[in-house]
Amino acid sequence: MKQVTKLDKAKVAIGLDHPFFATILYKKALVADKKIATLAVNARGTIFYNPDFIEKLSVPQIVWGLCHEVGHVVAQHATRKGHRNHSKWNYAGDAWINDTLDACNVGTRIENTVDIQGSKDKTTEQIYGELPEPPDDGNPSQGDGSGGGNSNYMDGDGLGSDVLDEGSLTESEIKEIEAQNKVDLAEAAQVAKAKGKLPGVLADFVADIINVKTPWYEILERYMTDMTKGDYSWTRPNRRFIGQGVYMPSIGRQPTMGEVVYQVDISGSVTEKELAYYNGHISRITSQCKPERVHVIYTDTQVQRHDIFEQGEEVSISFYSGGGTCMEAGFDYLNEQDIRPSVVVTLTDAYDSYTEAPNFPVVWCVSTDQVPPYGEVVHFDMEG
Repeated sequence: MKQVTKLDKAKVAIGLDHPFFATILYKKALVADKKIATLAVNARGTIFYNPDFIEKLSVPQIVWGLCHEVGHVVAQHATRKGHRNHSKWNYAGDAWINDTLDACNVGTRIENTVDIQGSKDKTTEQIYGELPEPPDDGNPSQGDGSGGGNSNYMDGDGLGSDVLDEGSLTESEIKEIEAQNKVDLAEAAQVAKAKGKLPGVLADFVADIINVKTPWYEILERYMTDMTKGDYSWTRPNRRFIGQGVYMPSIGRQPTMGEVVYQVDISGSVTEKELAYYNGHISRITSQCKPERVHVIYTDTQVQRHDIFEQGEEVSISFYSGGGTCMEAGFDYLNEQDIRPSVVVTLTDAYDSYTEAPNFPVVWCVSTDQVPPYGEVVHFDMEG
């Protein structure tokens, strides 16, 4: 008969007391590896452990350690890291997980592990931004779970750098991993809820992951980026045809757009605070899409002001207050001025009357739950 190990006992205990973590843990491979100093996990959720390290722990500590590694999986720490410092990111992730495990009364903490109270109420990105930079010791962490380099980024990180850094993931790999993670999270939450053992902190976390909304500015950026085109330039001839005596344009290195119009509803429905927040994202999106010219028009029942920014100039949207509301008056104005934009982006509450769509693309950035009858609609929400 197979000997029942402490690891086996810990897995059973997790199944009985913490079904959320158990549902995910039981789907993942557990691999013994003495090259790993303590415990570690990779992007696809394989959990590695050093048998000698495990043998030194009590069963409640093993419960805590296994759930800690599952925490890295559910929080997608491997796929969210980006270009951040590996050890510092790992430490921030440990802070979030450990505070969450404390709130869920999971097992017994392994000694000398990260303890930053209040971390469960923040994102890992927020925690990362609040941490000091790691020392430059000339031997950067490899993130291999071995405790080398600056993997013990700060005191109180007894598990070391336990998210394995196995090189850059492709965009398709990240999407695949994150999609599967959402399925696993939903199932784990359902199982735990059915047993009456889904802590509030986990219920809120799962809801945020499953029901995540793409930020309005990312939708707008994606829409405008899709409209960019290669720029043909006569200032730099195409050398392939010069030898044949033919002078042809070359394709510019940067994608560009035609003219863009930002229309601001100044009827009093858009606040100065909203406009300042909106302004920062619009400036970044404009910089990326490189429109040939940007028009900013301020409209109530008619266009009250029109500013023009040439390509490369920093676009600035100011705050004005006006009277009634008729955003289609702005479309009429553009036709009167013979401006043919690639897109018109209108910031409004959309409490308006509508007739028919203009002959150019329209994106509505709407600060309420209203939905205009034509054009692309992006619901504008301020973070925080």
